[in-house]
Amino acid sequence: MKGKTIFLLLFVSLFLPLLIFTVVPIYLKLLFTLNFSVLFIMTVMYLYKDSRFSPILAAFIVFSFLFFILAPMLQIHDVYKLNDLKMPNKMIYKDYLMVKTNIYIFLFNVVFFMAYRFFMSRKAKLKAYKFDKYLPIHIIILFGISLIIFLINFDYIKTEYLEHNYTALEGTSKSALLFKEKIILMVPFPVFILSVHYLKKAKKKNTNFYIVLLFSILLLILLLVIKNPLTEKRNALGPIYLTIMFFLIPRLLNTNFKSLLFLFFAMVIIFPTISLITHSGYSLTQLRAKPELLLFQLRNHGVSNTFTTLNYDAFINFSATIEHVEEDGLSYGRQLSGGVFFFIPRKIWENKPISTGEYIGEYLEREYSEKGKRSFNNLSNPLVSEGYINFGIIGIILFAILLAYFLFMMSVWINSQDPLKISAGFYASMHMIFFLRGDFTNGYAFLMASFVVILVIPKIYFILFRTAMKKQSSNAK
Repeated sequence: MKGKTIFLLLFVSLFLPLLIFTVVPIYLKLLFTLNFSVLFIMTVMYLYKDSRFSPILAAFIVFSFLFFILAPMLQIHDVYKLNDLKMPNKMIYKDYLMVKTNIYIFLFNVVFFMAYRFFMSRKAKLKAYKFDKYLPIHIIILFGISLIIFLINFDYIKTEYLEHNYTALEGTSKSALLFKEKIILMVPFPVFILSVHYLKKAKKKNTNFYIVLLFSILLLILLLVIKNPLTEKRNALGPIYLTIMFFLIPRLLNTNFKSLLFLFFAMVIIFPTISLITHSGYSLTQLRAKPELLLFQLRNHGVSNTFTTLNYDAFINFSATIEHVEEDGLSYGRQLSGGVFFFIPRKIWENKPISTGEYIGEYLEREYSEKGKRSFNNLSNPLVSEGYINFGIIGIILFAILLAYFLFMMSVWINSQDPLKISAGFYASMHMIFFLRGDFTNGYAFLMASFVVILVIPKIYFILFRTAMKKQSSNAK
């Protein structure tokens, strides 16, 4: 109880300096305070009222504070302090856009909060999970399939190590790349989860136990070879290895408070500090030889400056979306269709919409880029913005309700007895910050791909295995 109270005090103590010391118009400070109040109430309810384990709401809280309060207040502060109207995404600062963005985020968060509390008040219907006596055989077979996949794709994986994805991408469509990277090469992941589940549920340390233990070690090694910083992006590595950690040592992240504490410190303090070091311009050798260089970075740039970069552009990209809609109108579902049907190749669907992040990026490039200079146009676009560009205020309300229901379903999965549903729910929780930041097309595609590999592929395998067993049994008779 004391730890939760200390955390809430820390939460408020991080917001108060923003409120007091940032050079932000008073009416915007009031709106940010209103949004923080909703988030604070949500956090109190989450920590003290929710008995159901739901780490995915922790991700929503951390994302909202980081991207919709902390970062935009510091970015607006820079506009007024430096007297430079250009925002990190090249958009020209406009007061009324900041006001509208805050109001729409307030609407989204209030509707989301009410819908989430409604769904969470319902009793979850959990299906009974039956322990499969053939699980050791399944693990051995699936390991063999994983090894074959590794050998078939060995040249591709080797290229990723050597070229850091650049050569590997050449001549490959996004759909094909998604299928290979996020589904085919992820097959060892659910198999490892099943092996850990067996080891934890095994009543005796017999021959099967030690066989599965051996294969679980081999599967983990295979995963480390296929999915690591040289072959995969950080937004995918985090969910994979945090889910593995959760299964191996669940007590580290098995409560709402632990999940919130971990994500909060990781995203608000640790990652920005690491980013300050990696973007300092100094090598590790230089930093080891002269540690005072790091102190120079902290003194002259500070961790807070990380939040004024393009990495934290969700709020201002929503502002840009609002401005674009004022000029060109709503897409009435066109942008959404490109995300929902991401798996249809552009060769088949020639007029397939580009992702909303890229779409708004092109708008900003067209309207605000300096002549002769090409700016980065593949930007993030938060979920609330996706709702707005498709259906306006109705879209904001609709997306908030759908998100609340999705979070509810993930909490149901993670509290079930099915190891694959638990891993899918936890993976989605750790993926949620990336999903909420957007854009929708990429976040949704990666999430659906993970569900396919964790839930669908094993289910297909089990159906085929049972069918083969029944056929063999009937032939024997």
